[in-house]
This record gives sequence, structure tokens and C-alpha cells, in this order.
Amino acid sequence: MTTMDTTGPARTLHGWQIDLIADMDRPDIRTHGPSAVGRNAGEQDVTIRRHRDRTWIYKTWESDRHPGRFHLYTPTTGKVHGIDARQARLLGAASWEPTGPGDAERAPVPPPTEAEITELALLVRPFEGPGWQFPEVPSDARVDTPRVRVLMLNPTEQCNIRCTYCYYGGAYPGTRPHQTASPQADMVKAAIDLFVTGEKKLEPAQRALYFFGGEPLLAFDQLKEAVLAVEERKKEVGSQPENLIIQVNSNGMLLTPKIVDFLVEHDIYLNISIDGPNHDRYRVDRRGKGTHERVRERTDWLAENWPEYFASRVAVICVLSAPLDEAALYRYFTEWPTALRALAWDFDLLLPGGEQSYTDFRRMFTEQRRVWDLFVAAHRQNYQEREQSGRYRFSFSHGFLHRSFHRALNQPERDGSPRLGHLLGVQLVPGNDNLVLGSDGTLYSSYEFQSPDFAVGHTDRGVDPLAGVEQLAMFRAAAKAGSCRTCWAAPMCTVTVPEAPFRATDPAETVRDKVTAKRARCMSERENLEQGLRARTDIEEAFGAEALRGHREDWARQAEGGSRVDYFFDA
Repeated sequence: MTTMDTTGPARTLHGWQIDLIADMDRPDIRTHGPSAVGRNAGEQDVTIRRHRDRTWIYKTWESDRHPGRFHLYTPTTGKVHGIDARQARLLGAASWEPTGPGDAERAPVPPPTEAEITELALLVRPFEGPGWQFPEVPSDARVDTPRVRVLMLNPTEQCNIRCTYCYYGGAYPGTRPHQTASPQADMVKAAIDLFVTGEKKLEPAQRALYFFGGEPLLAFDQLKEAVLAVEERKKEVGSQPENLIIQVNSNGMLLTPKIVDFLVEHDIYLNISIDGPNHDRYRVDRRGKGTHERVRERTDWLAENWPEYFASRVAVICVLSAPLDEAALYRYFTEWPTALRALAWDFDLLLPGGEQSYTDFRRMFTEQRRVWDLFVAAHRQNYQEREQSGRYRFSFSHGFLHRSFHRALNQPERDGSPRLGHLLGVQLVPGNDNLVLGSDGTLYSSYEFQSPDFAVGHTDRGVDPLAGVEQLAMFRAAAKAGSCRTCWAAPMCTVTVPEAPFRATDPAETVRDKVTAKRARCMSERENLEQGLRARTDIEEAFGAEALRGHREDWARQAEGGSRVDYFFDA
């Protein structure tokens, strides 16, 4: 992105909103004479240092698997260095400035010598200025011809159960409720026309059509018509996208032979949600009764009657929730024969936001670290053995783990400057990469937040060229105002527009609520990325660089196959 001005009331936040975000989300900076040290929300150790008019941003840690081994992550270069204990203590010290005669001798960590400062600076690469320089949104940016990689269709907004953590069940403010509304056929056709084009550039890219809801199988006839419309549209434009995936996300309770036969015939992937030991705590019906037995019965039935389809196209999705017991979760899925036959497992957290929400999930981090330990230990085996290991499959099926680990392992080297070529987790301008069709024909840039703040057009007029640009500009303004400017995780971060959804129309109370939710999301992101860095260094030191080769090769294969794995790379 080129750097250009973004002024104008419709393109950015108001000054008072920016000031409020800065006041609530600023790092905790402690000044000591001409120097200062800082911590971002949720951090216990120093990760920000201002010394001699230069900004130092870094992350240090001692391995908890190999005590006595210390490491330094330098975000300005993307490198990880081994450091000694004294270097680690110096980087974690509250001050490098003695305040009076004899203070240096009495300090817990005596100030560094000039030689030590020079040595540390060569590793950390401090820079002029207060923090990261995010790219600005060009003033002439537009989305005149959207390139839709992912289209999400909701055949109905109605659901046959009422999961208490659902985006549309009251856990997330500002989202639509469950209702009987469904998009009209012409709206679905218009959205599909945007998705399936004759543009050759899109042919090799990984693309996906997802059916969500509500429960999409409640509107199976509409789902069926949409799939047939996609196939007809492909014929019309002569498009043969080899990497097109069609996927249905369902609770599985409404599966019938007729539905399954259609899914098999049209090579449609199916995700079935079942939450293991905690299922009945959250996934309840309208009467508040658990649904576990009904979901499991249908899943067993599917695996028994369509074994090849189940093994090649069906994944089991599990939402991790409190109280999290990873040992019980492991036993549940490894002792359930049907689960072992599925194509994949996917375990992940939902973080509704807010400080209390983060506190709840923070209690789960100890359990998450057990998963990281299992993952690291699995690298005692070679790549082929590891791929067949149930323990490895279980650990790597945790979404927070594989996303964070791959970012920690495969990030590109940088030139040491504060300039970032990307804006946190933003891949493309909202409305250009992902589109969600609402029941009234509105096109949204976010599945989670189908609200006016994320509207980017309508099926009767297409994508609004400026709507997503405005969303992105306001996101940038918030990121620039808050702790993102000095966060060590910024080059790897995936916090994106829906997770910091500030708008110029937000009153003060709404801004405060959004900052609180954003801080919780950032704390969770930093926790996961730190564990990814720790796992990377511990695997390499314990088992050698060869143990990481398979992961690097997987990443390269995804990139060669057209998958957008480079969302945090410089464009």
C-alpha cells in the first residue's frame, strides 16, 4: 500500500474517539530519568523500552521446558536469538539509569555497560520514533471490481438449537438474532455471480463457498438450489476452479439419507459441531436440554453408512469452553471410534470479548499449555510417524496452536525498520476477499458481525466501492492510537477489522466497550504467539532443525497451491 492522506469525516474516526482509545489502550509506561520501560495489557515482563531517544520493542523468555535457556524475539527483523541470562535480565530490567551515587551497585540488575548496550542494540535493532509505522489507506482506494475468495451464504437465520455461546444467541453484542428470515433466490444468484467469474487470475487460488446459518439444513432446499446455481454459473462463464471448496457447517441433527446423498454427489465438505465433555453445558435446545446424544447418534450413523465420504469430507468441530480439561477432551475424541475415522478435527476457542471474558479464558491457558507440551514432545518422532500419531493429531487440531505456530515459524525476515507493509491481520480491503450474504440481500464483510457497521453493499447494486475502505481506515486509526504501535506481536498479529470494529458513529460508551473487548483479544493473541515462539525454539533445540522441516514444507505447499497463507507478509 502506498502512503497517502486519509483525512475526511467519512474516512476516519473523530479526534475525541482516537483520544479515548489512546487513553484506554495505551501501554503501561514507567519513566526513569531519560529512559522508560513499558508493558502492554496483560503482560508481566518488559517488552517496550525507550532509551536515548530510540524505541526498543522485543520479547524475551526463559524456556520452561529447558530451564536456563533464554531467547529473544526481535520483531523488527523477524528473528529469534539465543541470549545469556545476563542479557535477559538486562532486557527485563525496570531501568538502565542509576538515579544517584551508589544506585548502580544496589540495583537488582546493574545498568548495562556501553559495550552491552551496543551488543543488545545489534540484536534488538531499536529505531527512531515512538512505534510501528502502519501503512495508510490510500485516499483513492476503491473496490470497483471485488475479487471474492470466500462467499458465506446463510440459507436461513433460524436454528433448531440455542447454543449459549453462539454469535447470534446473545453472547456477542451488536449481532442479529435467530429468526426465520432467508435470502430470496435472486439475492443468492446475485451473490453467486459475484463469486463465480471468468477472471483467470482467480482460477488457481483456493476459494470456498460456506453455508452457515442458523442451521443450514433447516433450509436444505435453498442450500440445494444455491449449489446448483454455482454449477450453472460455472458453465455460463466457462470457469473451472480446481480449488473450489463447498462446505456446510451444521450441528448434524437434521441429516437424512436424501441430504447426505446430495452432499456426496456434489462433493461437499461437512463440518459437524460436537463439543465433547462440555457439549451439553452450552449446546442446548430451545428447552435448555442438552443435544449431545442426538448429535453423536447422527454422526455415528453417517460414518457407518457413508464411510468413504466420512473419511474424506467430514470434519468434527469442537468449541473449547470453560471448564477446559484437555485430558478429558483427548480421551473423548481418541476413544470415540467414529471421531478417529473423520477427515479432520478442529478445536478452537471463542472469545466474546471484555475483560471478564479474557479472565475466564485466561484460566484455560494452563490447559492450553499442556497441548503445546504435547505438540512439542511429538517431535521426537519423524515426520511420517508424527502424522500417524493420535497425540500429534489431537494437539495440532487446536486452531490457536497451528495458526500461532505457523506464524512464529514462517514469518519473513524484515529489514529492522519500524515500517510495516501490512496492517495487522488485514489481508485485503473488507468486502474484497470475503463476502457474507444477509437474509435481506445486504452484503457484509464479517460473518460474526452482520450489522450495519460491516455492510459493504447489497445484491441489487453490488459491492459499495468505498464501504470496506472506510472500515479499514477506521480500524487503522484505532490501531495507530492504541497499544498496537508498541506491541512485539504486531508483525505476526491476526487481530483484524471485525475484532476492533470502531466506527465514526460510535458514542463514547460504545468506544469504551470496544476498547475493552479489543484489549482482551490482544491479550489472547499475545499469549498464543508467545507459545508459538517458545514451541519453535524448544523443538529446534531438543530435536534439531530437521524436526521443523515438515512444517515449513506444508507452508510452502499451501502457498504453491494458491492458498492465501501470506496474509501477514508485505504486499
